[in-house]
Amino acid sequence: MSAIVIDLAFTIIAATIGIVAGWFLRSSIAPREPNRESDEVRHAREVLARLHELADNVSADVGAHTSKVEQINEELTSGDNEAEAVVNAVSKLLKANNQMQQQLTSADKKLKEQAHQIESSTAEARTDALTSLANRRAFDDEMAQRLAEFQRHGRAFSVIFLDVDHFKHCNDTHGHQAGDEVLRGLGKVLRRITRAMDVPARYGGEEFAVILPGTSVSDATLCADRIRKAIEDAVFNYGKTELRVNISLGVAESLESDDVASIVKRADAALYASKEAGRNCAHWHDGQTMHLIDSDVEKEKPESDDKDVKVELPKPQTKTPDFDQPANEPAAVPSKSDNEVDEEMSDWVSFGSLLNQRLAEWKRGGAPPAVLLARIDDYQQIVSKHGEHVGSMVLHATNQFLKAALRDMDLLSQHGNATFAVLVPGAHVHELIAIAERLRETISNCSLPLENGRIHFTISISGAEATGNEDALKLLHRAVEALEAALKSGGNCSYFHNGQWAETAGAVLEKV
Repeated sequence: MSAIVIDLAFTIIAATIGIVAGWFLRSSIAPREPNRESDEVRHAREVLARLHELADNVSADVGAHTSKVEQINEELTSGDNEAEAVVNAVSKLLKANNQMQQQLTSADKKLKEQAHQIESSTAEARTDALTSLANRRAFDDEMAQRLAEFQRHGRAFSVIFLDVDHFKHCNDTHGHQAGDEVLRGLGKVLRRITRAMDVPARYGGEEFAVILPGTSVSDATLCADRIRKAIEDAVFNYGKTELRVNISLGVAESLESDDVASIVKRADAALYASKEAGRNCAHWHDGQTMHLIDSDVEKEKPESDDKDVKVELPKPQTKTPDFDQPANEPAAVPSKSDNEVDEEMSDWVSFGSLLNQRLAEWKRGGAPPAVLLARIDDYQQIVSKHGEHVGSMVLHATNQFLKAALRDMDLLSQHGNATFAVLVPGAHVHELIAIAERLRETISNCSLPLENGRIHFTISISGAEATGNEDALKLLHRAVEALEAALKSGGNCSYFHNGQWAETAGAVLEKV
């Protein structure tokens, strides 16, 4: 048996024990609810004990194997070099090596089982049991990560705090189980109307929060008002009782002087300003003063200029598509606006959910998934110059080009602002680049007939392949960064994220 293989086995076991030990220590000192703390720490201790036992067993097996090899070596060097003696010694060595290989294989299987338990425990420790949203710990970690990114790269983010109005009255009137049903339903609403890259969390009690990466306060206020209206319109059923609640909200955007505590404090202060103003409303804090968020602000906001390179994927649609439905052949251009989603496509919630499934399959040994984002260059200018009908023609044509280039297993999703997302399972970066460049070149050479001529248009494309232990949020975040880089470069180009930064398709291919 090779010493390198044995050393590798010990290295894997030692690394795994180290990971669990670190997680165990963090679990022991991190603040959380007392009952959950006891269960999590006890479970971590049990996993750690099993890994130590596994390491001891492998150590004993390796020790026994080493003794056998030394004994066989003595037989070979004893001077008895007859052919039969040599054959017997080699036979013993092969048998010992085979036995050691079986023992290491068994240890590897146990390690994988323990790793799966660790992954499940970690996910559970970061999820609120009642609402299935991120819990306080996950919220704090995400806030720290977003702030660090803001300080390094200047990518602003916003946070929304929200609290159920008169929640105690709801509990006193209908009981705590009814209150739990309201909180559970509120979590479902937040997951439905926020983007896949956003992080809705239960902050504590009836207070919730939503982290909005790459989002300015002007867009965050729109999101806050959408949330307020969605909760106001929602009906939560408890038995035969229909429950309705309102919420108050507070919004804050990251500032250069902020740390995590200060931005949370500003959002929380804005929330309490909403409470004091009569509830069922939202305020935002600019760093010095509060501002009431106009409920009709969404109607007054001007259309964004395509030269603004921030990529903000809009709120998801509520329709869940039939994934087994085959795509139809190209047909006449539909008369619908940019903000209406193609019914043959997945909505953003389903897209994010399926991406998480593909990531989980990859971590169990499947192929790594990847994401492509495509945006029609200067779409608003096209609509302004030629009208909504021509804009719909461009959207429909891009849709059909994308469908023609994709495989049956790929998932296409369309959103407002002329943005498309594609989930590409099992495609490596060079394959992604080939798809992206073929699409970009084909569309750039395409022209659509108009009554008084023809129109040419182009698209910008970005991509990111899953790496490490990242979740759907982080993978989508990298793809968005790459798309922003493509738009900043003038459009009609492809950028891909290598895990650290975005670079052109050509630069990536040089390294493949």
